[in-house]
Amino acid sequence: MAELEEVEERASAHAARAQNLVYTLPHTTESIAEFLTPILSRVDPAGGGTQVVVVTRDAETALTISETILRISGPAAIEVVPITSAARAGRIFRTRPVLAVAGTALELGALVRASVLKAESVRTIAMAWVDDILDEGAATVSALEALLGELGNAARVIVARKSTPALEDFVERYARRARRMGAPETEAPEMPPGYELPIVRYVSVARSARAAALRKLLDDLDPPSAVIVARDAAAASEATQILRTLGYHQDDKTINVARGDVGNTTVHTIIFYQPPVTPAELQRVAVAKPVDVVALAAPGEVAWLRELACGRLTPFNLHGPERRARDRDEAVREELRAVLARGITPREVISLEPLLREFDATELAAAALHILERDRAQRRAAEANQPPAARPRPADGDRPRNDRQDRGAPRGRPEAMRRSGPDRPDLTRRSGQDRPPRGVPPRRNRDRS
Repeated sequence: MAELEEVEERASAHAARAQNLVYTLPHTTESIAEFLTPILSRVDPAGGGTQVVVVTRDAETALTISETILRISGPAAIEVVPITSAARAGRIFRTRPVLAVAGTALELGALVRASVLKAESVRTIAMAWVDDILDEGAATVSALEALLGELGNAARVIVARKSTPALEDFVERYARRARRMGAPETEAPEMPPGYELPIVRYVSVARSARAAALRKLLDDLDPPSAVIVARDAAAASEATQILRTLGYHQDDKTINVARGDVGNTTVHTIIFYQPPVTPAELQRVAVAKPVDVVALAAPGEVAWLRELACGRLTPFNLHGPERRARDRDEAVREELRAVLARGITPREVISLEPLLREFDATELAAAALHILERDRAQRRAAEANQPPAARPRPADGDRPRNDRQDRGAPRGRPEAMRRSGPDRPDLTRRSGQDRPPRGVPPRRNRDRS
């Protein structure tokens, strides 16, 4: 009887493991804990081998998953090893057991092909967030499908932001009859009268570089008052540390950090240290009626942020290469304004008039600007590739004087005759080609005879 109960218990545990699940969750650290904690709770350390595989869009998401689980569970619990490089991870696999990993489909597939990650030990494969992975392109999708084929016996857990036809097709092919989990906030609540969604400007940054981007953003904006919105405690602590580093005190009324909600305070600028993930977050910001709203977003988060903002999203470039490129474009526009202010001769206008039947005036101007920039680039490249001897010689007033001229060289003979050396011909002596053969008198003697 006891043996039967043990068999039934193992069968029910296996059924729970093999159950395919589909979570519809926002891309937050709280969501990572929601779908991954139940999976890690079923890991058997005595079983050995890698039992949980989490497929992510990029290496930064894998690092975020690893950090979140470590912060929630502590170092004594099951850790998730981020696979940012298959070669580096192979060394870790050879030194100690690895029970759970997270990485891209390309890196995880390389571990499987190298027989470092054993397919027979994997019990669960989770895809976080699969809609982002599908947006990466055909190569990433092919790598994911190949990985799912190699780990065919593992249960599938699919995490997505929202239900789409592409997601439903993927679930039908790889997680049929999956149980649905999560109750996402996909519909925005009704806006109060007199309010509308703000225009959101975003700064594209890596997730690991948000702190440096916040410092540069505060320098560029210099807002009279601001609230920095952080979603979790770790992000709030990081943003607070940046403010203290910049000289803001904890009791400063002008710039402070808020967790999730800005409240009813009137503020000039609202900065999302992490981009909003639900429509209600932007609507709560709209109630505060800020002058400026800026979000620090990773490149993979921009598409979802644009959907939340209903298209009211514009990029904001910090001072750097992008800003310098924009300044160069503004310099070209100023040059064109100066030419237009002086007036265009009728000949140039008449020569372009036939093209107006085929193209718009703006297109003609853009084509002319393209030719101008191309010619300038070719001229700069030609000048840079010229040998020193072919480059334009400086004027006499700019030409440096040599030491002999400074000392006052004698001017009885030409300079070429005064110089000596192995590479200078001796013009005072007759060359061998001008000498007559032996036995033949010189020309002047032959003339006399």
